[in-house]
Amino acid sequence: MQIFTENTESSAGVTLLGDSLNITPGTLIVAILTLVFGYIIAKILVRWMKGILRKQGRMNVIATGLIERIISILLYIIVVLIAVSFLGVDVNGIVLGLSAVVGLVVGFGMKDTIDNFAAGIWIASMNVFDKGEEVTIAGHWGFVQEIGIMATQITAGGSNIITIPNGKAWNGSIINYSRNPERRIDQSFGVSYESDMTEVVQVALSIAQNHPNVLATPEPKVIFSEMAEFSVKFTLRCWTKTPDYYGTKADLLRSLHTEFIAKGIEIPYPHVDVAFRDTYSGEEGGPKIEVR
Repeated sequence: MQIFTENTESSAGVTLLGDSLNITPGTLIVAILTLVFGYIIAKILVRWMKGILRKQGRMNVIATGLIERIISILLYIIVVLIAVSFLGVDVNGIVLGLSAVVGLVVGFGMKDTIDNFAAGIWIASMNVFDKGEEVTIAGHWGFVQEIGIMATQITAGGSNIITIPNGKAWNGSIINYSRNPERRIDQSFGVSYESDMTEVVQVALSIAQNHPNVLATPEPKVIFSEMAEFSVKFTLRCWTKTPDYYGTKADLLRSLHTEFIAKGIEIPYPHVDVAFRDTYSGEEGGPKIEVR
């Protein structure tokens, strides 16, 4: 490295690295002002664009947030490049250098990073889910908290935060439970084989029809689902408003239990019958126990 200092009588500047970097008080002030005003203008542009996207109503909160971050990063990079250009830095060289670095990084196994970035843009543009919605993404259930440039975050169980790479989310299945205004309840239950099946169906239907949050259309149904080992199984199927789903489902299960007991309808549970059989004969053998 060579440093050249000019005569102070002819110039107040200092030239570093030959003629490639020329820092003077004037150019330094211009560069700083460019950074300050460029940052302010970038913020204004991002806010203006964000307002336009929200007014159109075609993108959700998560999508607009992702686009805002991407545009902010690009604008900040442009502002920095413009600022350093006033100091005599070869901006074209920096751009080429960054391109070479990006190519090198991709060549050394950053393909997944690029995939996650592209998948995040696709997820945001397709409006697959929004913040606060209940989803299952790549086999993980939870409520959407944020979709970032590289990954999506959901919370499960009220506290556990699950981070899912966007590439994995996009390539896997996505189930959105909150998007439709109405949601179907499938409440399973079982009764003993000795029960009056007609009465069982009537009790279950009455419970659903009398619940204030169960919709009249589509009509509630009781579906025979299985003759299991210890019980005859049914499914009470009805519809409710999506925000009322969990409360209504809990009410139906509690009412089924209460009404079945009141009507004398047995709710079976796994059990073991022990039968004693005397097989004693002659000198050999003796009492034996048969378990069924």
